[in-house]
Amino acid sequence: MSRPNVLVIMTDQQRADHLGCYGNRIVRTPNIDALAARGTRFDRFYVANPICQPNRAALATGQLTSVNGCRQNGIPLGLDCTTYADVLRAAGYRTGLVGKAHFQNVSPVPARRPTAAGNGAAPPAPFDLARRSQRRGPDYEHEIRTGWIDNPDREVPTPYYGFDHLRLCIGHGDQVEGHYTGWLRDRLNGAPDPRGRKAALGTDANDKPQVWRTAVPETLYPTAFVGEEACTFLQDQSDDPFLLVASFPDPHHPFTPPGRYFDMYDPADIPLPESFGHRTAARTDLPDHIQRVYEIGAEKPDAYWPFHSDAEATRQMIALNYGAITMIDDWVGRILDTLARSGKAANTIVIFMSDHGDYMGDHGTVLKHGLHSHGLIRVPLIWADPRREAGVSTVQGSAIDFAPTLLQSAGLNCPVGMQGRDLLAADAEDLPVLIEDSGLAFASGDGRTASRTLVHDGWRMSVFEGSELGELFDLEADPHELSNLWFDPGSADRRAAMMQQLALRMIALRDTSLLPTHQA
Repeated sequence: MSRPNVLVIMTDQQRADHLGCYGNRIVRTPNIDALAARGTRFDRFYVANPICQPNRAALATGQLTSVNGCRQNGIPLGLDCTTYADVLRAAGYRTGLVGKAHFQNVSPVPARRPTAAGNGAAPPAPFDLARRSQRRGPDYEHEIRTGWIDNPDREVPTPYYGFDHLRLCIGHGDQVEGHYTGWLRDRLNGAPDPRGRKAALGTDANDKPQVWRTAVPETLYPTAFVGEEACTFLQDQSDDPFLLVASFPDPHHPFTPPGRYFDMYDPADIPLPESFGHRTAARTDLPDHIQRVYEIGAEKPDAYWPFHSDAEATRQMIALNYGAITMIDDWVGRILDTLARSGKAANTIVIFMSDHGDYMGDHGTVLKHGLHSHGLIRVPLIWADPRREAGVSTVQGSAIDFAPTLLQSAGLNCPVGMQGRDLLAADAEDLPVLIEDSGLAFASGDGRTASRTLVHDGWRMSVFEGSELGELFDLEADPHELSNLWFDPGSADRRAAMMQQLALRMIALRDTSLLPTHQA
């Protein structure tokens, strides 16, 4: 096919092993499993950053977050960054995004502003900043949740990072704003707003962190909004090729699947991870700021920080996570049925993926932030291209490889400075994966909390800024990451080799997006 259509179905905070096609024997995902059966399932696909906004920026730009600038939640993706949607749009594609974007900040809470280094008088503004051009102002406030609460009918200028058609979800669980707010209001027809814990249906479950039985019915839940909007886009009879991203805000916490999906899985049937009893809180080989992350989570378990949970609560959260995933799978089936009825399925690449994972009980922990455990950094990637034979790819890939693979599949070269490579190329190398993380500044007085992780040759190594401590795991011998070999004398050679590979990968992924103005 020439100029194939592209349908990207994306979830938020979903581990790879929370799908039937990735070996889960409990969660029911028949439609996604069927997509994997006719496509390429990537078994070793990883994030470039384990947090929402930065990894979505990496997926969109094909660049590390240290290069595109979106190194943590709270830093928008630059409006001058080139995304894969920009390239496809310029090549004549009709582009649409329905659901969660998270290219810009969603919270108006002011961030801690660092002070100028050194002694003496502060440099006059704007020279107190090494980069005078900062990503702030009205052009970077289109996804602030409170703005949509105040005005559900507000408009966002398009193209928005390359997308001409835009229907936003902002938030998670049943606490979603964006275009969804106006859509819900119109369907409630004057009835009270059913969103949030305060409106939840009466049950003991409502007293537990991250859990309540939502009063939002299945037909009005954000998952249904994304599914309906995706189907509407696919019914357009235009002859132009299309790119559609259907981005579900679930199964991200809070865990509030509606109606029958809340009780679809019995927590008593949910096995706990092998590492559940090996709690992070009991470790003495972690920097203070990492331990502080879990302390913050214990203080605010209904917020966004990871926390250690007991067996009963963890089983319930996993069961509700499965319910949310099955609801998404049901809508995946409807979306694919709509695509088939449009007559365009034979000319459409369908991709299923997620932005990052979740601890989901690993080491007794839930949610994200902190350590780069395998359940957090390994994500699903299913690539169903009618031109390709089905199979399983063991090529190790990163989020920065998504945009180049997509553009090459559409017959387009990649922009200069895009750092990933085509994972579907016959000669695709099995490269080390570099994972960046700079999002824990709140857990340290001096903000020195960055970390870097390398996944290579069956091992994971993580190094922490300002600390001699680190992590080194043999993922083949120790898949549940129970034995940290960082200080093991017998693993010293492996640690040294991994450190060299980390340095080499950081060199290889230097920024090449700025071009010289003259050549000698």
